This record gives sequence, structure tokens and C-alpha cells, in this order.
Amino acid sequence: MTKSDNIFLFSKTSYLDVNHIPILRTSYLQPLIDFSSYDYIVATSKEVFFALDKIGPWKHLNVLAISESTALAAKEHGAGILDIAQGQGKDIVELIKKKYSGLKGVYPHASVVAFDVKNTLAKLGISIDSFIVYETSCSEHKPVELPPDAVCIFTSPSSIECFMKVYEFLPSYRVVCIGETTRSALPDGIDSFVSEIPSIKSTITCAKSLLK
Repeated sequence: MTKSDNIFLFSKTSYLDVNHIPILRTSYLQPLIDFSSYDYIVATSKEVFFALDKIGPWKHLNVLAISESTALAAKEHGAGILDIAQGQGKDIVELIKKKYSGLKGVYPHASVVAFDVKNTLAKLGISIDSFIVYETSCSEHKPVELPPDAVCIFTSPSSIECFMKVYEFLPSYRVVCIGETTRSALPDGIDSFVSEIPSIKSTITCAKSLLK
């Protein structure tokens, strides 16, 4: 399969058929977590599972995943699925409020989160424990020359932040974001598209549709 020459994916992980720019890097932390104290895990990213593997035995706990792709990653790591939200932090809050408020959840997450699940639940009188298990920072990759008609895909607010340290948004670029939270991190005046489903695969489908 030939890569789409002017589609550029700014993310930590690569994907077939597009140009991957490794703009992010991840550092894993190892807080002490007693997994026997919890009934389930709240997962808002695939990176969480790599972090948990470095901390201790966790796979006996089912996962409340933010999206289908996160649920798939949990299964690939050997975990079961409690439930799947619709791709937004607020959707996880709604699920917990309606179905799982009587269970004890643990929420491992990045040092910077786009939506504060723990405090939003606390305002509803629902308690979960949270731990920072990884940090994302900008990588020191060598910048590439983007064509004037580049389609740029962003998968997180951090990817946009790191992009702007190295590149500038040209008016001729077309921008695709994985979700509304990521789009909100764009500078004012930058037009963008949001993928139908919050997954990298869906962003690439959206990007390819712009080339037709």
C-alpha cells in the first residue's frame, strides 16, 4: 500500500499508509497502586496499559474504556471490558454515574489530562482514586518539510502544542483532529475537521476524504 504523500500524522505511534511524525515521547512512572483495592479501571488512553504493565498485576480488573480503540487495546493486553464510553471524558462520567457509582474505580492517567474525570465525579458525590502513570513531552525529532497542501492529523492537545514549537500553520494546510478536545487546542482562526469516531483510523479516513 502506497503512503498518502501529503497526509502527516503527528502522534507518538505510527499508522499504515500515512507519514508519521514522531512528535511526542512518553515517560512511564511507577506509583504504588494496590490493585486489590479496586473493582475496575478507568482508561482514557491506550498508553495507560503500557504504564500499568510496569507497575503491577492489574489484568484481573475489568476496564471502563473511553472508546472502542481503547477497549481493543485493553483486550490486546489481556484485560476484560466493563463498558465502553463514546469517546469523551464526560461520557465516562455519565456511565459511572448511571451504572457503576457503587463500585470502586481506579483512574490511571497522564500528567496532563484534557478532561478532569475525578473532580467531575467528585462534584456528583462519586469517589475514584487517580494516579499519574505517564508523562508526555515533545520529542527532539528532526523537522520535515511539509508540502503546501499537507493534511495534518492531530491526536491530542499535546501533539498540537509540540507541532507549534517546530512548525507553523499555513493557510493552505488542512487539519484533522481526533476529537473536539483536541480541536479546542488549535490556535484561533485555524479551520479543522473532526473524525467521525475518536480513533486514529477514523482520522486517516477523514484525511483521505479531503484528497478526493
